[in-house]
Amino acid sequence: MEYLIDPSGRWWRWPSFVLAEQLGYSDPDFDLAGYAARNLGYVWVLQQPEATFLQFRAGMISPAAVNALRPYLQKAVKAGPVGLVYFASGWLEEAFAQSEPLIARLDELASFIEPRSRDLFIRKSYNPWQWLQDCSDDLTGLFTLWRAVGEVFSDPIQAYLQRTGLASRTVFVRPNPYGELLVQNSGAGFTVYDGFSFHVAEGRKLEDQPDRAYGRWVREAYAAALHDGDPRIDDIDAIVEQPDHDPRRRRYRRVILRWREPNGGMILTGSSLLNQNIAIPLDFGRPYSS
Repeated sequence: MEYLIDPSGRWWRWPSFVLAEQLGYSDPDFDLAGYAARNLGYVWVLQQPEATFLQFRAGMISPAAVNALRPYLQKAVKAGPVGLVYFASGWLEEAFAQSEPLIARLDELASFIEPRSRDLFIRKSYNPWQWLQDCSDDLTGLFTLWRAVGEVFSDPIQAYLQRTGLASRTVFVRPNPYGELLVQNSGAGFTVYDGFSFHVAEGRKLEDQPDRAYGRWVREAYAAALHDGDPRIDDIDAIVEQPDHDPRRRRYRRVILRWREPNGGMILTGSSLLNQNIAIPLDFGRPYSS
């Protein structure tokens, strides 16, 4: 018997179509339970005749999930050993036959800070006005045009994207009445994933990507631009993980702009240029102060 415990402490019998759909993978072709335990803060509970196993990532278990496990573990050790299989810069295993040291160890691992050389997704944000003075490329041209037309999207903007080649590296994102950010259309130049591209995923949520953590991180920047209307200019250094694939590193400069449409609507564009020479100091990661 298998269960997944989500960060709110709710137990899900696994497999669960409802939970898989909530995670964005209604028909996964990979180990979704393992991926959720490794990347999304879930605890995967496997009950087997000889032992019970808990799989998770150290440092990502919420207090609610730990509290949901306490009474269960006190009973589980009476039936047999409990193994903790956790990721902390590599997979480790520990076995327990008594509840007190087991729960104490779980508390310790829940708040563990995994040693690593860097965050998976880091950015250096620029003050737009200073960036405009210091840089000159197609992205600064788009930003200048955005200012010149009063932030109103029209045919000349689309023509500029086509003429410069930015169209292949631009995604159009539209908010809906429910607070979701949906991909309206996208160029075909985003190639970080195998077998997935927003170019053929019209209407999909922006965060609904094979690497869910990266998708949520990207969405935060677009949501901020939508909320306050300020342009977002960032150098990005991201290590993106697709299930069943080796992680891939992408370095790029990205400009997010909020546009008003002639019909009264609103749309966001995210345009980027790959740049393998980007080197971001590890103390960056906070947006600029205006």
